[in-house]
Amino acid sequence: MKKTTKYFREFWYRGIIVGEQYLEEVEKIDLNIIWPKGAYAVAFYEREDIVDKGKTYKGNLKQIGKLLYHPDSKIETLKQVKVNHPEKRILIENMETNNYKSIIWTRFEDWPQPFDEKETEILQR
Repeated sequence: MKKTTKYFREFWYRGIIVGEQYLEEVEKIDLNIIWPKGAYAVAFYEREDIVDKGKTYKGNLKQIGKLLYHPDSKIETLKQVKVNHPEKRILIENMETNNYKSIIWTRFEDWPQPFDEKETEILQR
């Protein structure tokens, strides 16, 4: 029996209604990312597999660290959104209804996402 650890990264993309994700295996966790054209965030995972008598048993993906947003992203509080984007009534109402204290403007500026400092951060250059 042999244990192996595999690593993955998942890029997050804008979608028509909801976001989309693309998961790919990588050799190692590397924060020097070449961002795909439409990606706004990335998450990293590891998975322990067991090989026993020629059969591979795949483990569950376990996220490593936070969801990392593209460096061109920007965080704004509800108060800042009200001042800087008063025309975005639906966004403001959604933030108030869902008790979002802050949002993250992705690198595309038209795809704001909820921000939780425990789960997300902006990747530094």
